[in-house]
Amino acid sequence: MPTTPRSAYAHFCMLAKTLERLGDRWALLVVRDLLTGPKRFTDLMDRLGGITPRTLTQRLRDLESERLVCVDREPGRREVWYSLTPAGHDLAPSLDELALWGLRHLAAPPAPGEPTHPEHLLNSVRLVLDREQLDVGPATWVVRTLDHDDTYTISGRGGRWMLEARADPHPDVELLGTRRDLANYFATLPSTRAAGHPGVRVEGREQEISRFLGAIAVFPPLPRAAASPA
Repeated sequence: MPTTPRSAYAHFCMLAKTLERLGDRWALLVVRDLLTGPKRFTDLMDRLGGITPRTLTQRLRDLESERLVCVDREPGRREVWYSLTPAGHDLAPSLDELALWGLRHLAAPPAPGEPTHPEHLLNSVRLVLDREQLDVGPATWVVRTLDHDDTYTISGRGGRWMLEARADPHPDVELLGTRRDLANYFATLPSTRAAGHPGVRVEGREQEISRFLGAIAVFPPLPRAAASPA
């Protein structure tokens, strides 16, 4: 009688076979964090709040063995860089859809003690703006954290939006706050953001701030039933 590993579903189903390789705790979140570019082990530890170094090491080995992650090691160089293979990058649309589902049905401010990272938050903002194809003209927004060395730029043109881990030298709007304050800021209602949020400074010309607030009013998206009441 043929045998299968305990982790296998033994179903002739491509979803089951995919989950056999990616269904372990943390695996998809490692892929999520590598979708935004190569990372060092310490970069991943910073983003994956709650994971242990031992678990992260094992997940990276598993993903490498599945040919989803490649490792860049150079003799004499202390740093090791991890990145996705083309097969790993192919997971991006699926993770985007899962994130959008969560934003529609599970969005809430961070719980007390829950780790937050601006890359996750801002990538969700970028995803919603891009999915809505929101065109407010050329826009460049810089986000800086006051408690960590985090700097990101969200930029949009022609309804297409992108997120970069850098500071544009000439932003239209600049947001400054701690990681938690920024997470709470984006999780509040648009009217609350417009009135100002404790711990977050929004800097720029009044016209540009107004344009920024109007654009991010689409975030987070509402469930379809709630967005279109009878």
